[in-house]
Amino acid sequence: MHPIEVAPARAAGLMTCLLLLASTLSAQDDPPRDFDNYPPAVAAHLTRIYADGQQAYSYRDDFPGGFDRWSKDARAELSRLLGLPKIARQNEGHRPEVKLGEVEDCGEFTRRRATIETEPNVVIPFWLLVPKGDGPFPVGIFPHGHDSSGHDTTAGVYHDEAHRRRALEEDRDVAVQAAKRGMLAIAPATRGIAVDGVPDLKDRHGGRYCRSHVVHCLLAGRTAIGERVWDMQRLLDWALARDDVDKSRVLMMGNSGGGMVTLYAAACEPRITVAVPSCSFSTVTSPTGYVYHCDCNLVPGILAWGDLYDVAGLAAPRHLLAVNGRHDGLHSPEDIERSARRAKAIFAAAGCPERFEHRWGEQGHRFYADLMWPFVQQALEKRQ
Repeated sequence: MHPIEVAPARAAGLMTCLLLLASTLSAQDDPPRDFDNYPPAVAAHLTRIYADGQQAYSYRDDFPGGFDRWSKDARAELSRLLGLPKIARQNEGHRPEVKLGEVEDCGEFTRRRATIETEPNVVIPFWLLVPKGDGPFPVGIFPHGHDSSGHDTTAGVYHDEAHRRRALEEDRDVAVQAAKRGMLAIAPATRGIAVDGVPDLKDRHGGRYCRSHVVHCLLAGRTAIGERVWDMQRLLDWALARDDVDKSRVLMMGNSGGGMVTLYAAACEPRITVAVPSCSFSTVTSPTGYVYHCDCNLVPGILAWGDLYDVAGLAAPRHLLAVNGRHDGLHSPEDIERSARRAKAIFAAAGCPERFEHRWGEQGHRFYADLMWPFVQQALEKRQ
């Protein structure tokens, strides 16, 4: 595999994803999609194989050993489904190398380019934003979704005026927002989305780099989400070894595909103390099997394990805020509400129902700073 690098201008595969997303974003006031428009026989089949009660690790009140046993067993099995133990075995002895670029003074904080080699020949670019002062600072990691500008957007590095305007209008510069709030912020490229993990040669996978990437992951017994969680964990290893970081206050926040990374990372990584998945929290499918998320988020067997509310529940007793846009159009509001109720019940079983919240933004597929940061700041203050 060739070293992974930032794509300077997105290839056709990512453009396909962006065009699909743009069609939703530009029609925020349109009626919601019909998520259940399968032929009756197909709908009946999918409903039967995805039905509640067949998921071995979906939380229930009578789970043997209660919440604590469920949390331990469900996390271990989820990690296996993601391919994390296999990724760890294949990287035994590898020491991730971080290279830091020149420091840029941005007023309230400094910013610099950096890279980390999370696996041999896999180099993930990221931006490091550090507040002025001595610290120790809370740390935030901000994976992004299908964004042609990727981690640049998150870190406030704009390619033109239109890029800057949209980022600020939709609160997408979350690493900048974090640094201005006194956090050491890391804005990484997301493997297989903003960086070309495995090119889609001859458009074999529809010209979509993220789909090509996940296909090769699955062939190797991995998942793209598992690799992304691995990358976030290696960044966290490096960040928490710094003298200027408060190890007890760790935030992860991402929108869309970055929200999916956030959900799964919070489930698998106990060092994350606060998680905010934006415009990604729902269920894996509708009751009749409509798949809500991009192929690159696919985890084989996940619906025999549980659902996204169970993934969210594994963050308990830590803090998790799920945010969705009312006019997003990518997910069913009914399934989002259903998932939020189930996640809330898991946090209640853990004895901390107040540490899970779901909030609605009044627009589309974007960040909502006014909803996120009060929750984050209150949660981090409780960790002091």
